[in-house]
Amino acid sequence: MIRIALRLAALLLPLALAACGFALRGEARLAPELARATFEVADPYSPLARDVEAALRRAGFQKVAAGTDGAARIRIPVDEARTEVLTVGETARVTEYVVRYRVEVEASAADGRALLPRTPIVLEREFSFDETQALGAQAEQDLIRRELQREMVQQVLRRLEAAR
Repeated sequence: MIRIALRLAALLLPLALAACGFALRGEARLAPELARATFEVADPYSPLARDVEAALRRAGFQKVAAGTDGAARIRIPVDEARTEVLTVGETARVTEYVVRYRVEVEASAADGRALLPRTPIVLEREFSFDETQALGAQAEQDLIRRELQREMVQQVLRRLEAAR
């Protein structure tokens, strides 16, 4: 009896997921207007620039030189990460920090029409600071920055994908 119920559940679960519209996200699909474009970033050597460009290439993007006729334009004019004090304890020492990662992205078609107006994206993570474990605090902050950067790549791609 239990076996039959498990088999029935195994058959009905995929059907239920498909019926509710669930689908794996997969790779981003850019608008056809953005398939051939210039790609400008505030810091072209940053990890964000490298990772966004690689993700765009996987989505069918072809990078062309600035000034190329018939090319769209993807810009990331702002790419900044900051660590700020969030709370201070009773002894006037920092107890929590927040890491904020801010990017602005915009895209325009070859004819100059804005496909994605300049859009700010802000991600942030808070973390506690324990002065008895000060050596690990920098490693934790670096880890948070890397995670935010990875997530930011996905956010930029989603915005560009929605520009269709």
